[in-house]
Formats: sequence, C-alpha cells, structure tokens
Amino acid sequence: MLDYVKILLLLTTCFVIIFTLIKLRSKKIKRDDWKFLLSSLLVTIFLAFIIEIKPHHMLRSQLNISNLIIYLFYFVIVSSYLLRFMKILLRFKYVLIIISYTFFGLANAVDLLSDGQLIVFGYNEIVEDIFHILGIVLWLLFFVDNSKRIKIKYL
Repeated sequence: MLDYVKILLLLTTCFVIIFTLIKLRSKKIKRDDWKFLLSSLLVTIFLAFIIEIKPHHMLRSQLNISNLIIYLFYFVIVSSYLLRFMKILLRFKYVLIIISYTFFGLANAVDLLSDGQLIVFGYNEIVEDIFHILGIVLWLLFFVDNSKRIKIKYL
C-alpha cells in the first residue's frame, strides 16, 4: 500500500515539474531556470528508480556490491545536483529540500542498518517507507512552491 503512495507522490512531483516546463516553454525563461527544472525532473525520476526498483538490493545480492558503496554513489549524484543549483535552490524554500534529504538519509540509514543486521525489528520496511514518504512529500512541496514562484516571475 505504501508503495502506491510513494509512486503517486513521485508521479505528482514529475507532473508539477513537467507542467511548469510546458507553461514556460514560450516565455523567455533564463537558461539556468530551464536547466534547473529539467535536472530536477531527472533527479526525481532517479529518486523514483532508487526508491521503487531498489537496485541496491539487486546489486548486493547478485554482484556482491556493498549497499554502502551504492548509497555513496547515490549521494554523489544527488549532491552534485544540489551543489550545481545551490544559487537557485537558495532563492526558494530550500529548507524543504534539506529536510527532504534528511528523511531520505534516514530511510537509507534504516535500510543499511537492517541489512547489516545492526538493528533488527519486524517493521523496518514500514519505517523506511514512512521516511521515504515524508521525504517525497517535502520534495513535492518544494517543487509546488518553486513552480508557483517561477510562474509569477515569468508570467
């Protein structure tokens, strides 16, 4: 059930970004804003892939690659996005993005700790899903606010 909620929220986030891109395609939007929206769409799709397909579990079981290495790879990709668009992010409610990534990090920590059997409890999947949902909701709220502000700026 929670997987459907995550998928719905991620699709809604993609829709908000795509809708903003479509609304602004005929306007003289700054190149950085366009790149930011397009990169945000790609990062959202990347997050959806990570959260729903869970390639780190497959890579761990079939190729014996540590989840820690895979999570570090994820961290590098998402951090490069944050660093590349830091100036744009700071113009909006960037606290939402920071809290969102904190929840994603907590979900990853629960996954790492439970896979390594450092913590063992029967509901770790639910806790991980809740952290993902909270992160996705804040991610969505950021882009709803961002979309509203960009439309006001250019329309």
